[in-house]
Amino acid sequence: MAAFALIAFATAGCSEDRMDAINKRNDNPLDVPAKFLITDVLTSTAFNTVGGDFSFYASVYMEHETGIYHQMYHAETRNGEPAAPATYDHMWSATYVNIKNAKIVIAKCLEEGGADYGNDVTLGVAEVMLAYNAAVLTDLFGDVPFTEAGEINPDGTPKYMQPRIDRQEDIYRAVFDLLDEAIIHFNGSDAGVTGALGDRDLIYEGNKRFWRQAAYGLKARYTMRLLGRSAYPAVDLENIISYVDHSFTNAAEELKFNHYDGDSNVNPLFGFNYSREALGASQSLFNKFVACKDPRINRYFSDGMKIITDPDEVIPAPNGNPIPSLQGEIYDRSSVTFSLVAPTQLLSYHELLFLKAEALSRLNHSDAEAALKEAVMAAFANLDVSIGASVNSYFEFFEDYELGAEAAGNYFDTEVAARFHTAPLQEIMLQKYLAFAGASGESIEAYNDYRRLKYLRENFISLANSHNATLFPHRFSYGASDVVANNAVKNACGDGSYVYTEPVWWAGGYR
Repeated sequence: MAAFALIAFATAGCSEDRMDAINKRNDNPLDVPAKFLITDVLTSTAFNTVGGDFSFYASVYMEHETGIYHQMYHAETRNGEPAAPATYDHMWSATYVNIKNAKIVIAKCLEEGGADYGNDVTLGVAEVMLAYNAAVLTDLFGDVPFTEAGEINPDGTPKYMQPRIDRQEDIYRAVFDLLDEAIIHFNGSDAGVTGALGDRDLIYEGNKRFWRQAAYGLKARYTMRLLGRSAYPAVDLENIISYVDHSFTNAAEELKFNHYDGDSNVNPLFGFNYSREALGASQSLFNKFVACKDPRINRYFSDGMKIITDPDEVIPAPNGNPIPSLQGEIYDRSSVTFSLVAPTQLLSYHELLFLKAEALSRLNHSDAEAALKEAVMAAFANLDVSIGASVNSYFEFFEDYELGAEAAGNYFDTEVAARFHTAPLQEIMLQKYLAFAGASGESIEAYNDYRRLKYLRENFISLANSHNATLFPHRFSYGASDVVANNAVKNACGDGSYVYTEPVWWAGGYR
């Protein structure tokens, strides 16, 4: 009996301690250095939050593309898709994973005695990316869970199973606080035990100067976003100019994800186009190119075999009432949908220049025209990169694809300048809208600009979709996963019809 008791005692001990060790997978650790999580946050933010479904739907609503098949056709014709919680659920969930991971990195870098304590640059990057993902969510959805979202217990379980919804105004306060804190942390170094970011940072390889510039650039973007709610707009406009001057000095410094290899990793727009064939060339965008006598029209459209250099041969899809079809069956498409390895822009150099031009124009500064010219030329260069990615992938026999600095300069001098002198702010916003069409994921920012300008009663961008009279999506509907799991989100969502009637707070709404 004594021997049996000893065996029983040993077995009990094994079940509590030894068995835990046996069941532990050493090749699947539950805890990793913060810099490894940064890699995931950057990749997912670029591929999912910026370059993915959010951008595809925004491109349809902003008529950079026409939805001609399946879910894009339903979004185009406003047939349930814009109001349905399932529409954006995948990217909604992915963005919340980014928020959770960014918060984990911040906590690890602030934990005294922890292996990541003292990694100030890593901390700053996480703060920038937390601010970035929070801003995208609230810009698209309005009031959303943020403060309690992504908070975890020591064992890795969620601290809040139904995180409360925060007001957009409060989320934006947090966004600016995070960016300001990041700028301070970029004065430090990665002195923690786990070491510097290095190549785990897929954008800047841990270069804190570039990250500081990106943070200032984002402050410029978000300050302009809130212009309609500003108590001191002139002060904010001067601040925007200062923020831009502290940010990128050329396109090489952009906050962009440039790690698509054309094999295992491809530009998100290309991947979507390749698998779904759901987007056609936009009649609305085509008409704007024509009206502006814009040379981009000679490079922007394709029949699937070649870039169409004669606009008379382009068959665009009408906005609002296309014939449902796959790409190429009836309509041509944007050549940028073939941009296999074009970078995704989280914040581009040309966006900053357009922000500066807008701020200068609103303040009646004479430098606005020069800033606009620089912005247009940078936008042409960015489009050259995307079309070049198409040519090298599909249109190898078409050699003369580049628009180039000469074409951009001539376009500005012969066409843009005259319109600028007549209606400066309108021309700035039109050129910015045209610049955001493409494979860079910038249709989201065009969507944000359009709603911001509407609140200011500045109808500078005309859209052609006839459904917009009553069914323009003023916001995206909440993700289905939280509509099901979180009572606060469920109650806020209702039947989803609010997306057609309620602007977000910074666009004049109340939530």
